[in-house]
Amino acid sequence: MAAILRVLEKRAVEISEDVRERITSCTGLDTLTLWFDRSLTATTAEELFTADPEGTADRA
Repeated sequence: MAAILRVLEKRAVEISEDVRERITSCTGLDTLTLWFDRSLTATTAEELFTADPEGTADRA
């Protein structure tokens, strides 16, 4: 969880409190891994949750 936030912060991606809460409250390892991978290229924090066209991988 902290790694995702750190990557976004280092890349100067703005993180809202809602996004921060969603990331820190997630307990699904697969979801966190997916979000971490997305954090490496996302231009907005919200892209962590919307990049999956089926909308299934963003469930915490």
